[in-house]
Amino acid sequence: MRIAPVPSIHSPRPKPNALLLALSLAGLPSFSYALDACQFNDITQAQEPILAIKNAQPACYNSWFYTDSKAILGLYSENSIDSINRALALEVSQYQGTEAQAKSIANLGEFIRAAYYVRYGVKQDFGDYSDQLSNAIADTINQFMLSPYSLSLGREQVAAMSSLTLMVDNVKRLPSTMANFIVLLDAFNPQTAQDVQFVDGLNNLFRSMSGHASRDDFYQHIEAHPEYLETLYRFATEHDWALGTDADFILYNAVRETGRLLVSPYPNTKTRVIAILEKVLERYPLGGRSDKLWIAAVEMLSYYAPETLEALNLTQAKQQLEQRIMPNRHQCDGPAIIRSQGLTPQQAEQACEILNEKEADFHAVANTGFTPVADDLNQQVEVVVFDSNESYVSYSNFLFGNTTNNGGQYLEGNPADTNNTARFVAYRYAQDEALSILNLEHEYVHYLDGRYNQYGSFSLNLSEGHIVWWLEGFAEYMHYKKGYQAAVDLIAEKKLSLTQVLATTYQNDTNQIYRWGYLAVRFMLENHSNEVDQLLALSRSGDFKAWAEQVKRIGKSLDSEFSTWLDTLTTDSGNPEDPTVPPIQPEDTMNHLALGQSVTLSGEQYSEQLYYIDVPDNISELSINISGDGDADLYLSYEKIAHYYDYQITNFELHSNETIALEKQANGTVLPGRYYFSITGREAYQRVELNTKVSYAITDNTQKPSDDLAPVVLENRQPMTLGIHQTRYAAIYVPEGMSTVKVWLQPIDKMAAHNVDLYAESEHWPTLTHFDQASKRADSYEYIELPVTQAGYVHFMLNAQQANSQVELYATYE
Repeated sequence: MRIAPVPSIHSPRPKPNALLLALSLAGLPSFSYALDACQFNDITQAQEPILAIKNAQPACYNSWFYTDSKAILGLYSENSIDSINRALALEVSQYQGTEAQAKSIANLGEFIRAAYYVRYGVKQDFGDYSDQLSNAIADTINQFMLSPYSLSLGREQVAAMSSLTLMVDNVKRLPSTMANFIVLLDAFNPQTAQDVQFVDGLNNLFRSMSGHASRDDFYQHIEAHPEYLETLYRFATEHDWALGTDADFILYNAVRETGRLLVSPYPNTKTRVIAILEKVLERYPLGGRSDKLWIAAVEMLSYYAPETLEALNLTQAKQQLEQRIMPNRHQCDGPAIIRSQGLTPQQAEQACEILNEKEADFHAVANTGFTPVADDLNQQVEVVVFDSNESYVSYSNFLFGNTTNNGGQYLEGNPADTNNTARFVAYRYAQDEALSILNLEHEYVHYLDGRYNQYGSFSLNLSEGHIVWWLEGFAEYMHYKKGYQAAVDLIAEKKLSLTQVLATTYQNDTNQIYRWGYLAVRFMLENHSNEVDQLLALSRSGDFKAWAEQVKRIGKSLDSEFSTWLDTLTTDSGNPEDPTVPPIQPEDTMNHLALGQSVTLSGEQYSEQLYYIDVPDNISELSINISGDGDADLYLSYEKIAHYYDYQITNFELHSNETIALEKQANGTVLPGRYYFSITGREAYQRVELNTKVSYAITDNTQKPSDDLAPVVLENRQPMTLGIHQTRYAAIYVPEGMSTVKVWLQPIDKMAAHNVDLYAESEHWPTLTHFDQASKRADSYEYIELPVTQAGYVHFMLNAQQANSQVELYATYE
């Protein structure tokens, strides 16, 4: 992954056993994927749609959020959502904390959130929902927050609370709900901290604060209520017993979002926030379990009030923290340098061997002649390996500046700069003797591809479009080769044309970017290697315009052949496994199980049946369960075949009733990838049902994607590439004697549909309603010329109408 959005809010982290958690059946959801008629299209046909929504299963939520935009004219129309809100308000008024009532509230809430999500994607055509509707929904949310049962514990009850608190950000009504919202924080205590989902529901306050970062009415409300700032400070400091627990993310976010209020155009608010952050730094010095709070305060001050940090040597502090967190360094016999938090020398050498093998394979496949592209000085690459997703999320952005809501990221930098350090940052998904570095090969291929196949910077690579399919698809292909069953399975769901795949941008979904990109690259390499050589000759010379034109011609000429080739993959008797997985022995029979699928099994004593399941990116809960007669046992491993004698986790119970649930990562979703499991007969067993139960993410992935709201500092006459979903900030320091600042904005991918507006303000950070100048064309080609009268920072805000926009920002002064 070379570009990825960063969440502004940290989510729950996993427990120390960072991969899996065995849970009892009683603690699991009772639904199975798509068993009930609650998919969006089913609800449109229901005689009583509101009743169908209230009775829906969470597995149907995904279809609500990702339905066709035409829904805006039907179930997601203003009148329809108003009716659903009235039904929700009635449920809230009658709420007594029962499981059935909570389920109805959660379902109605998620349906309204889904409507706002879909509306956001088409607001250029349909506009926003009316203020009257959003205000009415805010009234319902307030009614729920004031209910004596709003903080009831229990699976369904917490889901209801989470949905309605998260809805505050969807309807953008934090000013009218914050008084009640902030009181909910009083429910955080050592008992409720054990329920990470409950804590995450409280954490929605900070998600909403982040989501309101560009709204002037929010800052007006904070200015009028300075008591909120003191409440947030007390919340973080009086609950520091939670540091080092699964719930400490909420303390980090309390400090971070308080600090983000430095963006406020109101001087009094800024002064109060600075005082609070300085108290945090004094109370929680760097060097212990409170590092998170120190980092949160320092990041916000360095972004929005750097003048306050003159007495704090940040460069030295970063170096000291980096040395403490990354004490191990191992030079490979090749370009890679392994820096790690806890790899043994043997594990580091194992990583080197994997990378060396991958590099040899890369040169053979890409026909590089071992010759780097011109002006590429990235002769070495740092491979930075954190011990866990928790450490990755906590430290990586501060130390290395990368985004952290991903499985790792390659940071190419400027390959022509002699002082540049190419680096990719990764983390381990399990703490055992196995190497367990997520996406190790994928990210290393990005380094090799950039050095030997792609001239110039990443923004130059993207400048003419029609290349994302190669950048991500080739990295996937070099990792999986012919063993990517999750990609092959997509063909049956919805077949894309080659032309569609080759036109992929980073605005498309992950399936199209990675898995369909893989299929396109595999097709081209297996059937049209000469055309691939011709394309790479163009990218190596930097002629990306010719690349794009040639790719368009390839799509048109090979669409039919690609479609036929896809059919051969779906009719094959099987696909070779991932080469990183030990080969299956001849006596082993491996069966693929789809999400939500159930099968019935029988077996003799000591018999073994093997299965695997591919888990995509947006799964919030997944469990595997067996139940039936006799005595069968269930064993599971991640990215390696599981046997009764070689497995990562089991949950032994008498008879054939066992469940293993996959634990969430720090980003709130199950670690994607391939999971293998074995059903083994301790005694003979009959009519044992093997089930997978799944829930799609309804908090992070179904919100509007979030941005890294930390401002970037522009250098004079140096272009900066930014990814943006909604709002990003930037600034340039203007020295004494200058009279004018000029700034240009343009899209990176000229083929993608973008509309990003640009705002500028000399004295403070601009908002949508408070700025000196703005450029708001219907596309992303913006220009502002702003007079300046003194030395200091000029501040910019970028506001996007679509998620996943990629732009270049260029500023100068004279």
